Amino acid sequence: MIRKSEVTLHCHTNKTAVSYELPADQKEFTMLPQDLIKRDEGNPEKHLVVIRARGEVAGFFELDESEDRQRYSDNPKALLLRGYSVNPKFQGRGIATGSLDALPVFLKEEFPGFDEVVLGVNARNTAAQNLYRKAGFEDTGRRVMGRKGEQFAMCLKVN
Repeated sequence: MIRKSEVTLHCHTNKTAVSYELPADQKEFTMLPQDLIKRDEGNPEKHLVVIRARGEVAGFFELDESEDRQRYSDNPKALLLRGYSVNPKFQGRGIATGSLDALPVFLKEEFPGFDEVVLGVNARNTAAQNLYRKAGFEDTGRRVMGRKGEQFAMCLKVN
């Protein structure tokens, strides 16, 4: 296991190579980091975030401040978490828990104008739902129809 304190979040730069494959059952619910980077790098409303553990790239996600977030929250100070994944090499070692635990502090430091993180998790993705709940995200009761079916809107308040 990797301790929570060994998991850190960093804004992505083009100096950091992020590329890995995911099993089909995970790929169904998220984008590969290399595809997200290709699509959104340079967009000022899309903030790419690298999860590191022991100096290695252990995962990836995006914090989106585009209008898309309005589907999940009415809060103008919310960021939409998308494309969350953990490199299979690190799965089952505490990376997901550590990265979500580090998220509030990261948000306060890097995005002080925002006070909430929202996300949509597929109704069929119970493993992710459980992970997000464990990390303090709450089901808002809002439902959004996504490309892969119904999504539950969840939020994490950051004070």
